[in-house]
Amino acid sequence: MFEFLDKWQGLIPLLGGIYGLLLAYRVLPRHPKDPEKLELWHRKFGKMMKILSPIVIIFGLLLLLGVL
Repeated sequence: MFEFLDKWQGLIPLLGGIYGLLLAYRVLPRHPKDPEKLELWHRKFGKMMKILSPIVIIFGLLLLLGVL
């Protein structure tokens, strides 16, 4: 029954990694409600997200390709 879902299990890490990368490079959100909080988040997590997001994207791709 869940064989169909097993084939697509890498999609969530792939999309999550892309979203994290867009946040880290300040593409999203375009119009923040509180720019001070957003700037604080970028100073705290920006560098880490720029490193971890591509790793999560690669992990998701490997899951989709069936390598892992």
